[in-house]
Amino acid sequence: MASAPENLHINVPEMLSPRRRLSDAFVTGLMWLVYSYLWAPLISLVAWILGFEFAYDVMIRSGGIQGLKNVLSWYGLMLGCIILVVTCWSLVNRLRFSGRERRKGAAIVDDHTLAKAFGVELSELRKLRQAQVACLTLDADGGIKQIQSRGLSYRRVQSEGSQLRKPIKIAG
Repeated sequence: MASAPENLHINVPEMLSPRRRLSDAFVTGLMWLVYSYLWAPLISLVAWILGFEFAYDVMIRSGGIQGLKNVLSWYGLMLGCIILVVTCWSLVNRLRFSGRERRKGAAIVDDHTLAKAFGVELSELRKLRQAQVACLTLDADGGIKQIQSRGLSYRRVQSEGSQLRKPIKIAG
């Protein structure tokens, strides 16, 4: 196995509170809007160079409100077709797959097996489960070198001649 990066971060978004997820999504959307706004002048320049006309010019030249009504009617027709196709596809899949559960859940691992797999004590495992934030430093083989969280600090010491245990595979 290749050497693991020193600052490995594990992303587990389901552990975030709903309020935090909502605020993160809002800020992300806001930043995408700002980013797209910053690209607008360059996009307008490229469109102008390529000969595209702006909507205002097209609307004034093509008949104003009547042209808009024509475009919107075609837009509504296309939107209706898309909705019809997606609805039919959903109904076909519902008929094909309803009543059959094809997904398989992961095997449940007890605390003793999990603690043995990671080489930690049961009390440490319980403290880690209760911690809101935990930082695990892993070795190249996936073993835990260091654990840091509130109320728990643990560092595995390796002597000169000893080897860190290899991770065991959990049956399931």
